[in-house]
Amino acid sequence: MKDKKEIITEVAFLLALKKGFNNVSMKEIQKASGVSAGTIYYYFKDKDEILLHMVNFYLLDNFHQYREVIRNSNESFIEKIEDIFYYLIGFNKKEFKSSQFSSDSKMDDREYFGLFSSIFHQYPESRPLFYKLHEESFAFYLELAEEAVENNEIKEGIDARSLAIFIHTVFKGYLDLFVFKPDLSVEDLVNSNLKIIEEMIKK
Repeated sequence: MKDKKEIITEVAFLLALKKGFNNVSMKEIQKASGVSAGTIYYYFKDKDEILLHMVNFYLLDNFHQYREVIRNSNESFIEKIEDIFYYLIGFNKKEFKSSQFSSDSKMDDREYFGLFSSIFHQYPESRPLFYKLHEESFAFYLELAEEAVENNEIKEGIDARSLAIFIHTVFKGYLDLFVFKPDLSVEDLVNSNLKIIEEMIKK
């Protein structure tokens, strides 16, 4: 069961996907969520606070969840990188299905990232959360790269920090292509990038 704060957040997000966050009113959020105005204002003082919670919930919290899954995995470095490719777009690699939303919610994954890109540009107050996400992401990729070096999984001469920078850059480009070049399948995007990374690091 989702709590009321989560329901309000999800409804606001799904409305924003359809019409842009600027064009979503508190009244619409109230009607679509089925909760009272008082309940909404109990959790959020205004729409901007809903926006910041949305970024936290769907970007940072999602990252923290999949980071722990990967940290607790016994997979190889390249398998963990493959996991991240799928988790970045909200999918479980093994099941290849989204688990971010209610079963009756319909969402275009490309619109998901398009919305967050617009939020970054249109709402400067949200940017510290995006910067935090990238800082934590880079620290995690560095952690994985250092672990791979320690476990002798990659060839000599590859510096862990340089590898983390490269991986982070690949992930950013992958997301951009996922959003702006929809004729490329997720499998093509993942497999092409993964093959190059594997060739680069193999001993």
